[in-house]
Amino acid sequence: MRVLVKNGTIVTATDEYKANILIEGEKIAAIGTHFEGPFDKEIDASGKYVFPGGVDNHAHFEALNTDGVTTNEPYETAWVALLGGTTTIVDFCTNEPGMNLVDSVNYRLNVRAKGKVAPDIAIHACCTDYTDETLSEIPKLVEMGVPTMKLFLAYKGTSLYMDDMKLLNCLEAAQKCGMTMMVHAENPDVLDKCRNEMADAGHYEPKYHYMTRPPYGEAEAVSRAIRFADAAKCPLCVVHVSCVEAGEEIRKARAEGKAVIGETCPHYLVLDKHKMDDPDWKVACRWICSPALREKKDQDYLWNALNRDWLSVCGSDNAGIPLEQKYWGWDEENQRCDFRKVPNGCPGAGDRLNALWTYGVAAGRMSRQKFVEVSSTAVAKMNGIYPQKGAIAVGSDADIVVFDPDYRGTITVDTNPTGVAYNIFEGLEQIGRADTVLLRGKTMVEGGKYLGELKDVVVDGVTYHGCASGEGRFVPGKPYGSGYELLRDVK
Repeated sequence: MRVLVKNGTIVTATDEYKANILIEGEKIAAIGTHFEGPFDKEIDASGKYVFPGGVDNHAHFEALNTDGVTTNEPYETAWVALLGGTTTIVDFCTNEPGMNLVDSVNYRLNVRAKGKVAPDIAIHACCTDYTDETLSEIPKLVEMGVPTMKLFLAYKGTSLYMDDMKLLNCLEAAQKCGMTMMVHAENPDVLDKCRNEMADAGHYEPKYHYMTRPPYGEAEAVSRAIRFADAAKCPLCVVHVSCVEAGEEIRKARAEGKAVIGETCPHYLVLDKHKMDDPDWKVACRWICSPALREKKDQDYLWNALNRDWLSVCGSDNAGIPLEQKYWGWDEENQRCDFRKVPNGCPGAGDRLNALWTYGVAAGRMSRQKFVEVSSTAVAKMNGIYPQKGAIAVGSDADIVVFDPDYRGTITVDTNPTGVAYNIFEGLEQIGRADTVLLRGKTMVEGGKYLGELKDVVVDGVTYHGCASGEGRFVPGKPYGSGYELLRDVK
């Protein structure tokens, strides 16, 4: 099939120019000003920008709690990423009950995601059950095309928690085979102390979630992880950086030449902690995520950090917890909400690019090139899937977004579906949208509408409305990929 995308302005992480794009099959065949037909399809991008498809560095679909219950929306909801201009998600694969990491990755790709996920998918391993086998699995994961793994420095007392010895062991093993280690960085003892003190004082409302996750607890864990990674000579990615204090630890480390990459997320760039002040706990609990939402000064810092390359990528941290499970926070015995029992996470895969463009590019806080870099190209590089993904170049996958900058709207869960019954950006202005989205040359979104058939899906007793099956493919990543390019002066 031959497709021509014509008359648009191509925007990459480094350039901007007028040109047409010829697609043959699943690949970009040529970029130029004139091509001879016939064409099976012509897409007129006049007055619009043409971007590489977005790559989401941070997604949680069908994540499991410690009881093996699915607490995040199923893969059939991942089509919303395509609607928002993201063509590849990098999903975290936790340990399946009774399975090691290698088997868990195979199970996720061949059972959980197969025939269900609409965008293409890459994988971060996510160690949620450290065993004697874990260290020997790390090189096997890299061979499978999974060159990244996440560790949790928070959640003490659960199987997720990694103490300092386990952290250092994993970093040393990763360094030997080219894996980049990722960390959720919050000091667990600080969290426990603060949470217990609030509970002892009779404070249980959702707002006490952000009051008990102080920035210094995040900053300390970031600093510790950086030092351990530097000692092990292993590249490190700190995910979902939320505050000035944590960002400064990364900025200083990068200035010193340390191999650390920082990620933030749209909700930290756009929303603040006062969302959790709503007197109706059933509303306020929707914004409970970890780290917690912060203050306006933190938003300003994070935008600046992305522009200054102190932080390198923006991932959604999509964790669409259905309201039925958010309401687990209700303490029936005491007839009150207990913020400690509310599952942490927010949906966001579909609005990642919308938030970055509206409150970054359109607001004058970010250039179009930087937008492409942090939402697509740099993510693909870090995960070792560039230039197959994250690029408009001959030979790259024909993942293309035709973006309409003149669109004006308001974000609602009806216009901007999330896979669950709420949208954390509800009521905010949206400027611009993905008008047409191609995945490997196939049109998935046209006129801002998803072309697939929607249906209901039931998972662990929860009904998810507006779901779509898909044939997204696994994209194996190379060890270290092109990620060292993000480290600038690091040798």
